[in-house]
Amino acid sequence: MTLRVALLGAGAMGTIMARDIYPRLAGEVEVAAVVDRHLERGGPLAAGLGATAYVSLDAALRERSIDAVDIRLQHAAHSAATIEALQHGLHVLVEKPLATTLEECYAMIAAADRAGLTVAVAENYPHLAAVRATRAALASGVVGELLTLRSTRVYTLEGVWANTVWRQGDNPMAGILWDQGTHHTSMLRAIAGEVTSVAARSSSRLATEGAEAIMLTLQFESGVVGQSLYCWGAPAVELETEATAFGTSGRVEITVDYEGGRGLARFSVPEGSRDLSAVESYYDSHRLIVEDWANAIRTGAAPRVGLADATADVEVVVAARESLARGGAPVALWEVRTP
Repeated sequence: MTLRVALLGAGAMGTIMARDIYPRLAGEVEVAAVVDRHLERGGPLAAGLGATAYVSLDAALRERSIDAVDIRLQHAAHSAATIEALQHGLHVLVEKPLATTLEECYAMIAAADRAGLTVAVAENYPHLAAVRATRAALASGVVGELLTLRSTRVYTLEGVWANTVWRQGDNPMAGILWDQGTHHTSMLRAIAGEVTSVAARSSSRLATEGAEAIMLTLQFESGVVGQSLYCWGAPAVELETEATAFGTSGRVEITVDYEGGRGLARFSVPEGSRDLSAVESYYDSHRLIVEDWANAIRTGAAPRVGLADATADVEVVVAARESLARGGAPVALWEVRTP
């Protein structure tokens, strides 16, 4: 059965999905409609897919048979769009971060429970072979006891991402923590388990327009401590070591490649190193996310990243923002959870 999908949003991520991902899934998934309030944006994407452009989901559903929606809207629109789709009886794939408040996350979980439909979250890192291989190496004891871990996401916001005006500025969904924080939180949680508290500090008095630098110290339920560094404004390198897990028997480095296909996990000891995963491109994960979602719909299996996982990632970002507001004081995750 071919899954008939409405693609919601013709911005940067919607364009990537329409141009690079869905054409590779022909026969498995068909984009029947592209929904964007600006037809001049949605029209060309729809034409390239042999689909029809609409300005609303309601308009698409009046004319097309749709099984599911792929939501690629700005962060603050995720919750309302997800709940609307579920009320129409549609399965959902929704971009990260899941939402910008925990109340919205909880509302999405409740709506999915009522509808009994599949909701997957388009969070890339748990789909990367390098992340899965690192988790397996830790579970098997290859790395020894995990002592600490760190992640780094440092680059300059440019191109289509800089043209997305809501990513920067003073609006509540702007900034690198909302844009990248759930990404690396999902990676670190996949490696080291659940986070219990966060302390955050940021560089101050930066003169460069749009620059941000934020450091998180994460306490994990296991007792392990880790760090995440986020920065907009510094040049990226071609191959970035985005995470390192340090154990008593060696270390694992996760290298992410956005432009080519050389990302992998590598285990190192003083005597040498060996690869733990096959090479991959970060953008291959978008295809894997859709395939996983489609399989979950067809089989009833849980998606690799569901609402509970994505909510846990949002909790860490909310706690980090609260820590910044408190001058860097640690914030336990239970403090930001609401009944």
